[in-house]
Amino acid sequence: MAGLAVKYDCPHCRTRLTSSIMEAGDEAPCPECHGLLQVPGEKEKMDEVGRQLGEQQRREQRGAMKKEAASQVLTQRLAAEAQRDRNLALDRDPLREWIIYAAVIGILIVAAAGIHMVRAVVTDGSGLVLLIMGLFGLGVVLNFRAVKGLRNEFVCAAFLLKKLKTAGGLNEIVAVSPSGVFHRHIQDLVKIAKHDPNVSQDSLVTLLYSRMMARAKIVEVLSGVLVSLGLIGTVVGLITMTSGLGVTLESLGETSDPGDLMTGLRSTMAGLGTAFYTTLVGAILGSVVLRVLNNVYTSNVDHFVSYIASLTEVQITPRLRKNSRAGKPVEVTA
Repeated sequence: MAGLAVKYDCPHCRTRLTSSIMEAGDEAPCPECHGLLQVPGEKEKMDEVGRQLGEQQRREQRGAMKKEAASQVLTQRLAAEAQRDRNLALDRDPLREWIIYAAVIGILIVAAAGIHMVRAVVTDGSGLVLLIMGLFGLGVVLNFRAVKGLRNEFVCAAFLLKKLKTAGGLNEIVAVSPSGVFHRHIQDLVKIAKHDPNVSQDSLVTLLYSRMMARAKIVEVLSGVLVSLGLIGTVVGLITMTSGLGVTLESLGETSDPGDLMTGLRSTMAGLGTAFYTTLVGAILGSVVLRVLNNVYTSNVDHFVSYIASLTEVQITPRLRKNSRAGKPVEVTA
């Protein structure tokens, strides 16, 4: 092979020939003796085709990632601009709700178990408490970012709703790059209406809900992991306590060193503390805090999806169906 070509000798006249790699396996006459021959290199052709397909898929993936990143930047910019509009009324503010829940839960935990949380960090020698708190911090960050992004979607939806009420607002929304899931939802419906007069949004709403709920899955998994780590800490603490009890029992003999008794007791109490503290920290941070904060996101996703579905069903799909059945352009004026 030489680049994208294959070089070979004619089996009849031994003339050196060059063909494109994509012609491998084809039958063709020799340009010198006109004898029929088959271009070799089928394996190399398949390798080249696979390489080109892989490169095309990578280009498409990079393009999709760039498009998604550009859409997120546009959504954030539109949300920032819309927040400065005092006449823009949000149907719901998930970020404010998240902050309220986080503040209330934080105050309650500090009041009820703050001293125990501090003691858990200080006295736990297994490191599981620090691991639980580290994973909890990661879960809170991911959950906060998801809620913040959802608030941007609410802002963009409110901005688009205001735009829809203006003359030619829908035409303008369809023509520009999408900013937010509601914007993309409208544009997808317009594309469907070009081919189907009975345009329906049921499948799009289901896909939209699945994509938005995917952000809550990792936080839900982290919540379960924290509880599991608490249970693992219980087992580790009980094992340590058992070892300490063994040392304590051995130290009760007449010839034993009294210092071994104190060592065994300290090991027993340390294991007992690990068992209790890891369970306490894992249960509070995983079962209570993360689940409550994650529920703020999931409940707002439910509200947001039902909100845009009802809004689209009432204000957009009837117009699209009417114009599509009448053979008119799908662009509709308000």
